[in-house]
Amino acid sequence: MDDVQRWTDEQEVRNVRRLWAYGRDLSEWELLRSVFHPDATVHVSWFNGPASEFIARSAELAKLRRPEEHGKHWLGNMRTAIRGTRAIQETDVQILVREFLDGILFDNTAYARFYDRIEKRDGAWRISNMTCVYEKDRLDPVIPGSVPPSFYDQVKLTGTGTALAFLQFRLVRRGREAIPVVISGSPEERELRAAAERWLSAA
Repeated sequence: MDDVQRWTDEQEVRNVRRLWAYGRDLSEWELLRSVFHPDATVHVSWFNGPASEFIARSAELAKLRRPEEHGKHWLGNMRTAIRGTRAIQETDVQILVREFLDGILFDNTAYARFYDRIEKRDGAWRISNMTCVYEKDRLDPVIPGSVPPSFYDQVKLTGTGTALAFLQFRLVRRGREAIPVVISGSPEERELRAAAERWLSAA
């Protein structure tokens, strides 16, 4: 692969992730669907399964959102490894959510990385597997001091598996299921990386 083709592929791979963020955050569901291969899978804090179902459930949740509530995925540094028609794309992300909990408006900020397998099929790069690797998060009332410290009594902040303690706390308080996730530096992340590297090497 010459330098020009490598640069072109790298930009196209990174643009897939950028378009994902616009599709998800602006409720542009056809755009979101366009960045996934038909057999793609997604693993995030509240969902693990086919990308088609992830899109459908995201659309359903968006309909329940109140005017004051919104979410944004703020993308940062990107690292891309390409071999033939396969790529591993790693992207720093801040997941910014404003939602009501018990009638009080909160900002939940999660720091994470998207770890994607992206494939070029029929001339187009699209996501075949998307996993979010979580690092840490926080939950702040929009009006400082509007909740007592006891509000956070059920949040576990020590030990393993606490990288998204507030996000999982928020999901449960909203009546949604929090599922097992991939935590930064965990055996699950090491296994994820090893499997992706084997997949890339087989291209």
